[in-house]
Amino acid sequence: MILGIYGYQNAGKTQLVERLVRALVRKGYSVSSIKHTPHDKTIDCEGKDTWRHWKAGSDPVVFSSRTETSIIKHSGIQADKIAELVMREYRPDILIIEGFKEGAFPKVAVGRVAPRKGTVLKNPTLAILIDYIETEVAVELALAQLPGLDCGKCGMDCDSLARAIVVGKKRLSACKELSDVTVEVTVGGTRIPTGRFASSIVDSTVRGMLDSLKGCRPGQDVEIRLRAKKRSTRKGGRER
Repeated sequence: MILGIYGYQNAGKTQLVERLVRALVRKGYSVSSIKHTPHDKTIDCEGKDTWRHWKAGSDPVVFSSRTETSIIKHSGIQADKIAELVMREYRPDILIIEGFKEGAFPKVAVGRVAPRKGTVLKNPTLAILIDYIETEVAVELALAQLPGLDCGKCGMDCDSLARAIVVGKKRLSACKELSDVTVEVTVGGTRIPTGRFASSIVDSTVRGMLDSLKGCRPGQDVEIRLRAKKRSTRKGGRER
């Protein structure tokens, strides 16, 4: 689950993040966080070895010690891209983003700042904020088990069904397209919905193919990556 916290300087954002992270970790959640500043600042220092690497042409530069690893990228990156990287590589239950006012994720406004797009709460108490986060984490877990087709065969879309499951009004079995096999298809980092029929076809086809390959042992998870083909251009500038 990704949540942004924004507001003017000295509005209490970092203090809220501290209290929130501490409370969530105490509850057993894994938490990552991102801190954004509007100022042109760097954690690198002129003359240091990492700075010399960068000036020589390296970007990013990674500083590694027994106690810390820092990836220094000498350019700004959009919040959504950073969040995607953190979620993909470290898979925290919750990612908290402090400072970014823009981004395609729910946000909490702190102080007198005007609400931005995606704002779900403004100046909430810690208890209300934690309750919101725990509900959304539970909904995400339920959604991950659904095919994501929004077919309406259960009488609602997948998000509504997931929320009904979380509050105990529905069971996972209410989904009419729930497959007996687990197939997850992603294209360009975006999950592609697969129902019962498509999942069954993909699973049986891929496993049947793998049975003929040397070194493939049954009973293991399978991951296949297809890289995008480069488009060739015909004479006249038309793509093919």
